[in-house]
Amino acid sequence: MSEALKRELIFYGSYHSDAINKLIHAICVPLLLWTGMAMLAPVDITTVTVSSLTLDVTVAYLATLVYILYYIYLFPAVGLITLPILSGMAYGAHEYWKSDCENKMLWLIGIHVVSWIAQFVGHGKFEGRRPALMDSLVQAFLTAPFFVFFEYCFFFGLFQDLHHEVQREIFKNRNRKSL
Repeated sequence: MSEALKRELIFYGSYHSDAINKLIHAICVPLLLWTGMAMLAPVDITTVTVSSLTLDVTVAYLATLVYILYYIYLFPAVGLITLPILSGMAYGAHEYWKSDCENKMLWLIGIHVVSWIAQFVGHGKFEGRRPALMDSLVQAFLTAPFFVFFEYCFFFGLFQDLHHEVQREIFKNRNRKSL
């Protein structure tokens, strides 16, 4: 693992130490990612046909590919874990538009807005600290989902040495700031 990624994990972790705030993020970040994909799913770029298979290439599929490749570049093990998850989310985002649900875009916007509000509440009420996006927009939109995937991995017992190392550094940073 690169030192830069480790620093980013420490940065992210320092904004997400409260259990309730972490739970809010564990739920809302994937919802934000999925609703974002679903909002972009109707935007076609091109259609590719190979043999009898036809694939509509959309902005959502392209963005998903960028996320997956970036995550594999950052940390291959977790990046590969995200591959089927993000692919499934992108597929589901496209299938959503085939459903009989009325006001599809309104539902997406509503879920998206509620998820953002919940995260701000999580930071304000439970974390007592402003969100990381105030310091880094790239972190908020591109790498935050990656860190949530890391949190899931840590929760399920993966990469425990890394988890303990990151937690130690977060604790040291907090102690330095409180002096």
